[in-house]
Amino acid sequence: MPVRTLLWLAVGLSLAPVAAPAADKLSKEDKKWLEEEVSPIILPTEEKAFKDLKSQDRLEFQKIFWARRDPNPDLEAVKPENAYKAEYYQLKAEVDKRFAGLRRSGALTDCGRIYLVLGEPDEVRREGQPDGAGRRSSETWFYRDKPSSPIKFAGGELQVGLDENCELPLDAGRFREQIRRIAELKIIRPDLDYRIGKDGRLVKLVDQLPRPSPARTLLKDGRKDFAIETEDHYLKVADGGTALVGLVHGDAAGMSVQEGAGGQTVKLTVTALASDAEGKATATYEQATNAVVKDGRFLAAYRLGLTPGKYTVRAGAIEISSMKGAVVDHPVEVPDFNTGELSATLIITADMEENVTFDLAHPFGAFQLGNSRIIPRFGGAFTTKDSLFFFYQFYDARVDEQTAKASVVASVTMKKGDKPVARAGDQPFEATIGGTVIGPVPLEKYEPGSYRVELKVTDNVTKKTVEQAVAFELK
Repeated sequence: MPVRTLLWLAVGLSLAPVAAPAADKLSKEDKKWLEEEVSPIILPTEEKAFKDLKSQDRLEFQKIFWARRDPNPDLEAVKPENAYKAEYYQLKAEVDKRFAGLRRSGALTDCGRIYLVLGEPDEVRREGQPDGAGRRSSETWFYRDKPSSPIKFAGGELQVGLDENCELPLDAGRFREQIRRIAELKIIRPDLDYRIGKDGRLVKLVDQLPRPSPARTLLKDGRKDFAIETEDHYLKVADGGTALVGLVHGDAAGMSVQEGAGGQTVKLTVTALASDAEGKATATYEQATNAVVKDGRFLAAYRLGLTPGKYTVRAGAIEISSMKGAVVDHPVEVPDFNTGELSATLIITADMEENVTFDLAHPFGAFQLGNSRIIPRFGGAFTTKDSLFFFYQFYDARVDEQTAKASVVASVTMKKGDKPVARAGDQPFEATIGGTVIGPVPLEKYEPGSYRVELKVTDNVTKKTVEQAVAFELK
């Protein structure tokens, strides 16, 4: 039965050595937790650390163990709920039931261990039929690469052969080691460890948490020391998810504004927090930057990676010199650009910078795509002295079976009221994902007023058309 070598994302995880006094013998409860509950995912170094502790520290160890794997983005607090822990115990109950009746509990079989680390296989092929006594047949499990997963398999696919007892072949030791390495990827808080303090006791979890930064404190207290407003845009990212790229635009009066060759700037920390419908934090952002200042107002960007759905986003900024800050809450509904159906996005920009290096500290670093950076204009407000650019992307066009290519046509029209005043020629594409930048478009010949830019994308294979429109004001 095949066991194909897999690849994993390299991670640098380490545990501080535990120099504890003489360890106590494991209690019945300790032994059950270690050997039955978490055996499939605990690292050898963690297991040794647990055994080396005094009995009174082992419950605290368990708190740290789960906190290291907690996806909660609030780094200054450990909340009672832990999504990974809840999912793990739910999967474990399913595994124990699914693989029951074998020589040991389902979670301790190779089937169970693999399932708890990699999840349900994408495909299962059975070799023969179970016999009349209810014994399982041999199986081959298939796992395939997923865009959103950091785990990548050699050749894009993993095949695992399991016998009728849900066990791997005897020569699968290297594969078991690789599964253990994948389990390391579940540790997303390596800053939390199992240190022994000067008193000889395990350092408690609450004493390992970092102190809240000023920006994190601002998000929690929600104060508003100056006027501020926000604006949101959405882009599909490489792993198939959606990026909310937002702008914070606030009053710079009284701030320490600096004059430079590129204009006025002010040193800020931009921050944002997205919470789901239940109020649970799902993504955060914090970045120091020299925000652009124009006409007495600052502008900078943030970026949150979110799954499709409804959220409340609290976004704002804090001036580094004065510690004055402001945030504002606003609801968002994140679109799904990964449905397999044609979709598109359109953004009006003040400029497009090409061939730039990635710089998250740039005030518009959140708007960087590859080696290009969008320079946004808040509120779509332009003057006749300005020029503008139209940036658009489309996603998930279909491939023609005969030509093995996609066939897409996109067009952009600018209107004043219902009257077209400018139009970019039809742009053909032969890719499933594409887009372009149109501009610069000088605005000096257009009359002041309200304008609308319309994008129309047609998939000639499916005959489906999607449209997007963005308004802007010319003064």
